[in-house]
Amino acid sequence: MKIKELSDGILKGEWTSEQLAETALRRIADNDQDGRKLNTVAEINPNVLFEARAMDEEIRRNGLKSPLHGVPVLLKDNIDVRGMHTTASSYALSDLIAEKDAFLVKQLREAGALILGKTNLSEFAYFMSRQDMPSGYGSLNGQVIHAYDPERNPSGSSSGSAVAASARFVPYTIGTETDGSLMSPGIANAIVSLKPTAGLVSRSGILPISHIQDTAGPMGTSVEDIARVLSCLAGRDEEDPATWSCRRKDYIAALTAGVQGMRIGIYRTGDDAEEEQTALKRAAEILEEAGAVVVEAQPETLLLSETDCLMHEFKQGLNLYLSQHSSACRTLADIIRFNKEHAERCLKYGQDLLEGSDALSGTLKESEYIRMRAELKQAAAAALQGTMKQYDVQCLLGVMDQTKINLAPVSGSPCMCIPAVNMDDRDFRPLSYYLLADHWAEDILIRTAAVLEQKLNITARPSWVQEFRAES
Repeated sequence: MKIKELSDGILKGEWTSEQLAETALRRIADNDQDGRKLNTVAEINPNVLFEARAMDEEIRRNGLKSPLHGVPVLLKDNIDVRGMHTTASSYALSDLIAEKDAFLVKQLREAGALILGKTNLSEFAYFMSRQDMPSGYGSLNGQVIHAYDPERNPSGSSSGSAVAASARFVPYTIGTETDGSLMSPGIANAIVSLKPTAGLVSRSGILPISHIQDTAGPMGTSVEDIARVLSCLAGRDEEDPATWSCRRKDYIAALTAGVQGMRIGIYRTGDDAEEEQTALKRAAEILEEAGAVVVEAQPETLLLSETDCLMHEFKQGLNLYLSQHSSACRTLADIIRFNKEHAERCLKYGQDLLEGSDALSGTLKESEYIRMRAELKQAAAAALQGTMKQYDVQCLLGVMDQTKINLAPVSGSPCMCIPAVNMDDRDFRPLSYYLLADHWAEDILIRTAAVLEQKLNITARPSWVQEFRAES
């Protein structure tokens, strides 16, 4: 069921927020640590049932604050929730308890969202080691398992949030992305995911990698739900300068705005197999039938290398974050030292990215860094915005079974993925449409994705999973 259907059911007295929370907890009990042992959940909010009960009373008295009111959500464990741990799946940060909510958590609470708990992730959002460290692994809680096929890679650092959404533990989750961590697990787990423009959603209270590329975003099972959650998350935060120029749009209206008169560019990754070609052809047909003009629009490059820049930015951001939180580890150097002291648990895959970052100044003043970041910005803009201008398109659309493109995160532009084919765990072949647009054009992505979703009628769900609804 969609978010609005769940909250409307609360308002009508068909079920309660407390019952929805109990349903989520029961599903987690059955298949997170037991059953299929998906290991997506890092921590449960100990007060969730009391908070749900209070929400039920508030809704009875005053009605709904928003469609999110009373509906449970899980957040990636690099996002601060007051009174809960923020560990980034690192054993070194297992003592860190947030003293206040991240700004986006405040936004969720103001909309009435019920914070159920936190999800596991690749340690330090997959910025720890290049030595074959699996996606979804962390020294604190171990490995996240794919909901469709335990042998598959759950992908990306937001793997816990993606798997929890695909397993319908909750109706939607929140993940983060620096380079592919909302898109890659979204594609790998056959869900809908949106990476906003950098600065549309506040970074305050999120354990960082890059002050340039980091952003949080919604993950779920329908374009409508993603639009509703984004409407809640987007907005200016006085403590985050990235949001001071944010241009919030009407994402709910975008769901029904259609694509009449839009120009949409189809791009190819260079190794599209027959299934990918078929999916691209089908998308073009749907969009043209809906009134869009579809053209071929191929960027000169799809993938840029930004790791060296992120190495500079990680130390600066992490040390600032740790200075504002209570943990025995006060700096990146402390974490590296702790990991060495607990090497059997913490260094199964090494920590070369942590060590490489700590060897840099963390001041962002090195000339090579300043030049690299400027060159990356220019290259990404030429490849993405340049292509859109060249072909006069408002949106670019491709299809892929894994993330092979990072123009959006490097340029700070938004991107979105939705499943392109029907599948279940008996015949699981992930394939998603991947959409890109210019800064602040999330509404364009939602308009395009909504048209595709409506016509395709994709039913991507593991065969053992039931749609989320209140269970007796």
